[in-house]
Order: sequence, then C-alpha cells, then structure tokens
Amino acid sequence: MVIRRIDEPDVEGTIAVYRAVYGDGFPFQEFYDARWVKKGVFDDDIAWFVAEDDDGIVGSAAVMLNVGDADDLIGEFGRLVVDPGARSGGIGTRLIEHCIAYAQERVEVGFAECRVAHPGAQKILTRCGFAPVGFEPLAYKLAGVRESVAFVATVGPNALRLRKNNPHTIPCVYPLGCMALRAVGCEPDLIADSDTEGYPIDDAVTIGEPRGEYDYRLLRIGKGRVADREVFGGVRLEYGFLKLAAHKAQYLIAEREGQPVGAAGFVHDPIDEKVRLTELIAVSDAVKGALLKAFVEHVTAAHQPAYVQVDVRADSPRMQQSLWELGFVPVAYFPAMVFELVERLDVVKMVRLTVPWDLGPIQMIDSVVPFKELVETTFSERHRGTVITDVARRVRIFQGLGDWEVERLRGICPEKRYRSGQPVFAKGDPGQSLFIVVEGEVQIVANHESDQPLATVGPGEVFGELALVDGLP
Repeated sequence: MVIRRIDEPDVEGTIAVYRAVYGDGFPFQEFYDARWVKKGVFDDDIAWFVAEDDDGIVGSAAVMLNVGDADDLIGEFGRLVVDPGARSGGIGTRLIEHCIAYAQERVEVGFAECRVAHPGAQKILTRCGFAPVGFEPLAYKLAGVRESVAFVATVGPNALRLRKNNPHTIPCVYPLGCMALRAVGCEPDLIADSDTEGYPIDDAVTIGEPRGEYDYRLLRIGKGRVADREVFGGVRLEYGFLKLAAHKAQYLIAEREGQPVGAAGFVHDPIDEKVRLTELIAVSDAVKGALLKAFVEHVTAAHQPAYVQVDVRADSPRMQQSLWELGFVPVAYFPAMVFELVERLDVVKMVRLTVPWDLGPIQMIDSVVPFKELVETTFSERHRGTVITDVARRVRIFQGLGDWEVERLRGICPEKRYRSGQPVFAKGDPGQSLFIVVEGEVQIVANHESDQPLATVGPGEVFGELALVDGLP
C-alpha cells in the first residue's frame, strides 16, 4: 500500500472510489466531474493524497489550506473516502496522517466535519489527534435525507498562546464553549454574560438588494469599517467584486437618506438548502440590528432554507444574543479559530433550523455524544421559547407588537416552573413582574388559607400587570 500526492492519471480512479462509496445519489456531483477533480489536483491550496495498492486507487483524503483568510492559517481536513473492499486496514488513518504531516508547518488550527451516519471518520480523526468541538444537526442533504455531522478540531500550541482570553458569551454558548476548550486541552476561561441585550433596530434605514450589479457604493460601506469583525465567512467586500462573484455572494444594503450605512453578505447553497451569513458591517449597532432582522426575513422569503448558519466571534455577546432572539442556536465552538490583529479569536457557529428535529439513526463515538446531547437540549429549550413566544402573541396586552418585538420580549422573560400549591406572590409583595401562564392554571385567592379562588388564570392569560404598571405592591 502506497500513500502519495494525487496526480492527473489518478482522477478516474479517485472518482470510482467516491462512486463505490456514495453511489449516484451523492449530492456533491462535482466529485464525479473529471475536470473539477483535475482542478483540485493542481490547486496549490489543496494537498490531496490517495492510497494505491496493486488494484489501483482505494482511498483519498485532503487538507484545504484556503479556508478563511491567509493569516488565519486554518486547514480543513476532508475528502476522506476508502473503498468498501479495502476498509479495516488502517488506510483512512494513514491518509489523514499524511495530510497532517503536510500541514504541520502550514496551519495552526485544523478542523473537519465527520458524518454521524457511521463512526468511521470520527474514529480516524480522533485517533489522529482531533477533538470534538460541536454537533451540527441536519446540516446536509444526502440522498434526499438530511444528515448531521460532528465537528472535530486540533489547535496548535502557538494558536493557544495567541488566543484572546476570557471571552464574554451569552449563557447558552457558555457550556458548549467550556466543553470544547477542555476537549482541545485548554482550561475554560469563558465568562457568561447573562445581562446582554441584543442590538437595537434603526427604523430609519431602508434595506434592500443592490440596484444593478455590484457598484462602488458597496465598497464605500466596507472601507474603514472592517475592524472588530463579528461575523466570519471567508467572503468580504474588501476582496473585490471578482471573488464575490466567484462565490456567488449576495448582499443586502442598508441606506439612510440615500447613503449606504451597512451591508449584510450571504451565500446560498440550493443543493443543501442552506444559507450562510458571511459578512455584516454597519455604522452603528442599531443598523446591525436592522440588518440581522432583514437578513432573516429576506432569505426566508427568497430561499426557504432548511438551514441558516452564522459564524460569530465568541467575545461578541450582543451579536450572539441578537441571533438567539432570531431563533439561532449555538452548535459548535472553535477555539482560536481566526487571527485578528495580534490575537486569535474563538468562533461560535450558530444555526437556525426550519425543518423538524428528526436526526434519524446515528452512530457516534463516546467523546462526541456529550456535544450532541448539549446541542439537542439547547434546541429543545429554544423550541420551548418559541412556544412561549406563541403564547405571548395571543396575550391582549402585547397586541400590536411585531415579530421582532415579541422575540425580544421572549428573550427577556425567563420561564419559571411552580409546584402545585406553591405561591407565586403574596399580598404586599413588590409588584415587579408581569406573569404569563404557559401551562396549567393559577388561582388568585384572598389569602393562602382560602379555599375559594377569586379568579383562575389559564394559559395565554396574564396577571400581576396592574402592580407592575402602577408601581404599587
């Protein structure tokens, strides 16, 4: 068995291995296109290796070096495939080891997506030093069925030395971040910021698609406003129109009195029914809030995506909170992923799903299971919040609020469970809360010993609002 760099005569043999593994239903049909594969053979940013025995090509794996910005030094490990008739011989492990050896002096952070339909890639990559950092539910559409993946990563010592310490995150990101940091050998130092508010919304701006092809106004938005980026996506205005067009990037522009004050860039993948926010720049926080809201509304109406993703810096709790209020959930945490100025920043992947939570049969190694369980729990909590939102929309006192305002309302309303017979408040207590009944019922009684309720409050009804509004006990 020989492991070596791929060459032009290996193209057809490599395609045959992919076809043997995935059949004709593989959604990434470019792997069956000889011209596309040949382009990868000669791409300086891709180190592609094949395994060859006496019968020909039996496996392939690669590391992509053109992920993110050049100074990020990120390597994406993938294209791992082994002919079914040649498995159980350690071929996959040897292929990944060759990729790691090649990338040793070229990347500081490596990551990979592992299918969870079977545990093969998970075992190989963790055996080669990668650690799980997240679980991405229903990320890809394979043979008509949505499939989840596990994220694994390896972080070099220099990347950890340059890592920005003590990032402030919103509470739902905190446990995921701590788990990922421990997995890659870094002591957790996150700070959960429970008082963070999302970005406000500037109602004075108008947001729409660019008029005509990309024009100079887009570039003027980006000029001087790319410091402290909060969203990462590998496609930015400053890269120029040619690269934007090559990645099929689309933009929404925020304008005030005819002048550009912000832009949101995104890419749409119709095969996997996914949308990814790649860039968000604005002159103010309120413009950011308006752009985020408009982005979700626009892509929902234009593309009906099953899956929307945003990679956001870990020390931007306001951005995270705004995304959370729009229905996004953290699914992966990448320590020291992006190089910015003189530090490396942690990155949180947040996802908005619009398809039912049906993971189907999955197989995971033990170290991946806690990430899947945590992400599943967070999605469940987020769904619970959606139920609360639906109740809030039916409450008369909140009539007239738009979707965004109701989401913000839900974001600041904690849910509390009471045991049967447990008092919620008593006469004379400070009136500092309005209560919405989600489940069950609440009896209003003259005193705790009274058997006869003065009133009964059920789901969708409120109580406590008079004391709150009037400032009385």
